[in-house]
Amino acid sequence: MVIQARLQQIKPARRRASPRRKISLESSLQATGDPLTIHDFSSTGMLIETASKLPLLGGIEIDLPEAGNTRAVVVWNSGRYYGCEFKVSLPKAVVSAALLRSQPKPPEVSSQPRPIVAMRANVDETEALPAFEAVTTPDEEKASLSVRLRVILGSSIILWALIIAAVWSVIRLVR
Repeated sequence: MVIQARLQQIKPARRRASPRRKISLESSLQATGDPLTIHDFSSTGMLIETASKLPLLGGIEIDLPEAGNTRAVVVWNSGRYYGCEFKVSLPKAVVSAALLRSQPKPPEVSSQPRPIVAMRANVDETEALPAFEAVTTPDEEKASLSVRLRVILGSSIILWALIIAAVWSVIRLVR
């Protein structure tokens, strides 16, 4: 039996129904009053961090600026981080209000790689996937365009010279 299928990769940018905005907004769970931090936010969902244990696919209620008590469903979690989807899509005014009330993060000055936690569905609460991303500082100096072009041109000339020399040596050995 032959089954024909067409596989299509979805670009990560198109996975979400609406664009996410990075924020840092403090709030609390309405049921328990436990504090939480919203790390990213859109009209369809959010990423929260809390010490509370939230059940997967369980409903939560959270107080949002300009929206009041808003219902969401926990769709995945990794340790203290929970991905939530709103039951009803929020208007743009609520997203804008959350952005305006977000606390700005101080700029990072370290040029050392910092650990980040990769998050995915079906990860045990205690399991974290360590990864590293490079953090560059704005005062990092780059060579001028003419210097970079000269390095590229010189490197390509040297590479072609080595290729021609290797081919010439092989031809001489064969004869």
